Amino acid sequence: MIRMRVLLWVLLVSAVSYGQTASDDEQVKADRVGVEGMSPIYGTDVEDGVYQVSVESSSSMFRVEEAYLTVEDHVMTADLTLSGTGYLALFMGTKEAAAEESDYIGYEEGEDGRYTYTVPVEALDQPMACAAFSKKKEKWYDRQILFRAESLPREAVLVPLPDYEQLKRDEREKRISAMAQSGEEEETAGEGDQPADTALLDGEYSIELDFFGGTGRTKVVSPTVLTVKEGKSWARLVFTSPNYDYVRVGEETYLPVQGEDFSVFEIPVVVFDRPMIVIGDTIAMSTPHEVEYQLTFHLDSAAAISEDSTAEITRESNTDFVGWGPWARGAAVAAMAVGGHLLRRKKKRGGADL
Repeated sequence: MIRMRVLLWVLLVSAVSYGQTASDDEQVKADRVGVEGMSPIYGTDVEDGVYQVSVESSSSMFRVEEAYLTVEDHVMTADLTLSGTGYLALFMGTKEAAAEESDYIGYEEGEDGRYTYTVPVEALDQPMACAAFSKKKEKWYDRQILFRAESLPREAVLVPLPDYEQLKRDEREKRISAMAQSGEEEETAGEGDQPADTALLDGEYSIELDFFGGTGRTKVVSPTVLTVKEGKSWARLVFTSPNYDYVRVGEETYLPVQGEDFSVFEIPVVVFDRPMIVIGDTIAMSTPHEVEYQLTFHLDSAAAISEDSTAEITRESNTDFVGWGPWARGAAVAAMAVGGHLLRRKKKRGGADL
């Protein structure tokens, strides 16, 4: 059966021209793989054996469902099973180099119909170019893949591995700093991202909000703190994940107002009692991703904050977050314990001095 499948692949290859490459316009936007600060892990650093390994891909059109790494005499190869059957061949290199070569990596079709390719692996924790030839388009497309060393059994890796969570935090802080210095926070605000007028007196309030969007694993603290100044409304947004480096409301971008311990933002409430769109950028998957969320702030729940009410809010929040894990509960309690003491941080965009 395997010989028959290989023969069919050879016959199919011989009938196709492999000299065409996809233009940049034909390629979907590539995600970055890996985290800055990773160091390559070579075959000499891994114990001989066969291991299941996690693989990152730069494209949603090239998703690795399953992969097994084989290490033998310090040489690494991997069997990659893709989610689809849209690629006739792979080439470890760029699409331009693939178009000039004839030594491609073919697939073996499994009993379930999925395609598996055996590729050489130069190193773990290192992005590698991998061109893929589309069966439908008959063109080479650029991809990048990365084999994650931390997904192997710890005893299989013979050298110390970095603190990957710290690398993510360092990268997040670097991105935030670069954004703050790049001029992305201009003095003008985009249409539709101005804080809503409200009949509430100037001051600080607790307010309930509903949150919808994403995978459901990340939530935001409710109730939260609403600040009204000169009739304009601003809210403190606290995610239950530390991995957010900015949020957008309309055309406006907001950076965190606290350090790396929490993903805390101060944003305008552009509308009450109806969903408003907020885009959050998360690095939880190592590659930054923007995720759309809907927030609804309930104006009738607004209650003025006092020192006594702050303690009550904290107790309620702690109850609401049972089952969320220690980090989530800590974020909720810390966010509400500040009560009316919002960080006074002048926003570089929009000109609000909270």
